[in-house]
Amino acid sequence: MTHGGFGRKQSPYDYRDYDLKTFIHKTAESEQKIEQNWKFPAKPLDQFDTGHCCGFSMANFGINYPVNTKYTNADGHNFYYLCKIKDGQPKMENGSDIRSAAKVLVDLNIIQGYAWAKTIEDVRWWLLNKGPMIVGTDWTEGMDTPDENNVIHATGKILGGHAYLLNEWTKDNLIGIQNSWDSRWGKNGKAYIPAKDFEMLLKRWGGEALTAVEIDKNNIQIPKADPNAKFNLIAFIQFIGSILGKIFSKK
Repeated sequence: MTHGGFGRKQSPYDYRDYDLKTFIHKTAESEQKIEQNWKFPAKPLDQFDTGHCCGFSMANFGINYPVNTKYTNADGHNFYYLCKIKDGQPKMENGSDIRSAAKVLVDLNIIQGYAWAKTIEDVRWWLLNKGPMIVGTDWTEGMDTPDENNVIHATGKILGGHAYLLNEWTKDNLIGIQNSWDSRWGKNGKAYIPAKDFEMLLKRWGGEALTAVEIDKNNIQIPKADPNAKFNLIAFIQFIGSILGKIFSKK
């Protein structure tokens, strides 16, 4: 076993979410760039056995180029506890979601806004042309230990939910994962997952991917409620839990 703690929950549905597709210019979709590595210029962070992965994915996002902020393990833990305040569950050790992570980054003026990638094509374009992404997915046995080529696969039983950073797309359609389990996982805390495996995590298993964007409300259409949106039972239960958490935290 090489993993640290797990603590990612699925983000509750919010019709106000921006679709990353909106921020990809139509003429840019046909660009022929095939690989890009956004360097991680630091020793990998380590969340140890805590469920603070959302906070550490935020710290990794800041450390990674093109930003390169000197965050530490302490910052990863602090970010997590700010997420728990946003969840209405201060100091609780029950994990968080990457929407709370993005909201905290906005509150701290670290990012101006955020948008969600709905397809692997949008993930690919963003990694090739703009920068890293914070993601939250299930984590399986096949992802636990990279193989001799430092590649993992979304196979085996689910071990938990995990938040981490994507910072590379290779010419062989492998996606680079910068993790928060120190150097005991991957090489310098990084390994690769085939794009088809990540697409399965994203599309079939309730995975999520978001990144920072500049939102110009004069030129970007504000999302409206979709009457045909599918009901997400897990997200609904988590939403009710967050409301109850806020109520009880005030008592």
